[in-house]
Amino acid sequence: MPAWTCPDCGRVFNRANVRHGCGTGDRAAMLAGEPPQLVALYEALEPTVRGYGAIETVHKDRYALLRTTRIFADVVFMKDALRLALQLDRVFDDPIFFKTVQDQRGRVQQVAKLRDAGDLAIAE
Repeated sequence: MPAWTCPDCGRVFNRANVRHGCGTGDRAAMLAGEPPQLVALYEALEPTVRGYGAIETVHKDRYALLRTTRIFADVVFMKDALRLALQLDRVFDDPIFFKTVQDQRGRVQQVAKLRDAGDLAIAE
């Protein structure tokens, strides 16, 4: 059950009075100036993400945050790849993940670099 809804933007949170930025940013501004192959890769990732249900994407300067009631992934534009960081409840053993961190509560962050459409298989 949600604990708090922002009176300005209507976003629902699990904890009361969570500090946040209202709005979802500007997708076009985030993509502007990025390498065309990375823009195409990001655009290929979007339908997969939308297939998971009611997910909101927040667009910032060089990154996108994917969230439901909390952020579960972020995508950062690098020079030659998209850096995808997933917040998970367990470790996935896949060679695409070059970094895995598990906190004391068992939450896991796994990070991959997506360089081409073949790398998107981990998101499906």
